Amino acid sequence: MCNMKYAVLGAVLALSAFAGATEARPGDDLQAILDRGEDLVLAKGQVYEITKTLLSKTPGQKIYTANARFPSDYAILRLINREEMMILNSMGKGTVIEHVIFDGDRYHLSVVPKPKIGGGGQPALVRFGGRGGDGQIVRDCVFMNTRTWSTLKMQQMAQHLVAENNLFFGAGVDPRGNGRDLNEVPFAWADAISCASSNSVIRNNLIIDPTDVGVVLYAAAGTVVEDNVVASISRESMGGVNMVDKYHLYALNEEKTLINYRGVKVRNNTIDAFGARIHMMLPVGCVVWVPHWRGNILTGGEVTGNILAGGAGGYGIVAHGITHWTITGNTSRAIYSGLAEYGDHPNSPDDPAPYLYDSASVEDCTLQPEFVPAKRHIEHLLRTQHAPKDENGYQMHDYGDAEIKAVVDAAYLEMLGRAPKKKEIKKSVKQLRSRKLNADGLRRELMAGTEFKKQFGKIAPEELHPYRVKRWFGICDELLREKGRMPSARKLYTDALEALRIESNEND
Repeated sequence: MCNMKYAVLGAVLALSAFAGATEARPGDDLQAILDRGEDLVLAKGQVYEITKTLLSKTPGQKIYTANARFPSDYAILRLINREEMMILNSMGKGTVIEHVIFDGDRYHLSVVPKPKIGGGGQPALVRFGGRGGDGQIVRDCVFMNTRTWSTLKMQQMAQHLVAENNLFFGAGVDPRGNGRDLNEVPFAWADAISCASSNSVIRNNLIIDPTDVGVVLYAAAGTVVEDNVVASISRESMGGVNMVDKYHLYALNEEKTLINYRGVKVRNNTIDAFGARIHMMLPVGCVVWVPHWRGNILTGGEVTGNILAGGAGGYGIVAHGITHWTITGNTSRAIYSGLAEYGDHPNSPDDPAPYLYDSASVEDCTLQPEFVPAKRHIEHLLRTQHAPKDENGYQMHDYGDAEIKAVVDAAYLEMLGRAPKKKEIKKSVKQLRSRKLNADGLRRELMAGTEFKKQFGKIAPEELHPYRVKRWFGICDELLREKGRMPSARKLYTDALEALRIESNEND
């Protein structure tokens, strides 16, 4: 009921924001508007160049595009300063953010090398919550081309935050180098949503191509993650929705080893390894992610009604070091061939599978009957080590048979709008397995061909990911205009995939 109360209150506040406010124009001092305590009202379809992180200043301050309904209406806040990574910091100030595109412009600015910012730490592209930030809402926004470790950070010390109906297109670089700006070096994977706020809601977001995690919970007791889609189309993701972090802020004992996930509900999400591996779709417990966190126990959450899909699956649901969890009613439609380890590793884990648990460390839990106990181990299932590196330093680990077929199918669907022919599959599989190409390389090869140019024109190789974002954005925008509102993220996603195929039929 509390979550519903805050969501309804936020909707009322957002609707009242449209009355009588003055629109900012490109070139105006946006921070000066925020400093005066006014709402930041952006003009429909305009681009605002951001040179320095914007800071919200007053409780209840709103940021939105006037009279916008669909993504192509939204104003764009775009970074243009190579030294900045964060567009907006709304920590501690009650803010409603609606109908805005946040563009980190990664593929034109490149990234900030971690040594330049000290200690390896980075800000998020957008951050909200924090002490005093209860009840903040980020709704109906678009996030793209983040240049940092997290796209949308829901900060600890806040409650009742809401992130819903948002679109995320691309976050970071995967272990094989897919998603990289052509100037960067390993590693720069990234989350879409990183949540440490309690009693919050992450609902109905469409997340395409994260590379660290789609949605990660840092304990975040009481938070509900529901009806989202996390899909790996062109680059791998380490996790789909993660419950693995030993966030000691929410520890329940003096030793800080019993971590509070009570009231966490991860339900009715779709995790789809459509064209790239998701190493663990729904990991639960520290050790599957970080073995030296052994002894930290996560307690109290629920994982129910989720759908696991795709031909490039790694592991499905894996559980280790948990008590009093309920993991039931989940459905696996995925194929799990993503290899457990490269080469002849002396301590390889169990082979990829949909439901695995560690019988020695899962206590007082209710698990659905498909779970089987691990025979070897399920520790550190991010199996990206020990593989040969390419010329840029990325790990070219091996593909499973189903996985490599999914990679090829997805590349042809995205770039040519059709399925590959048998001889094309054979050629592409050979190139990928020989490590001459990664998935990005395959797409760039298709872009250079006559068929692509005939349909879509000539696109420079370095513009691969801006082109892909534009394509997905355009399809989603068109679908939303047809429907008149945001449907379920699952429906939007499946319709977007179908739209790629329909375009192919129209062009044949």
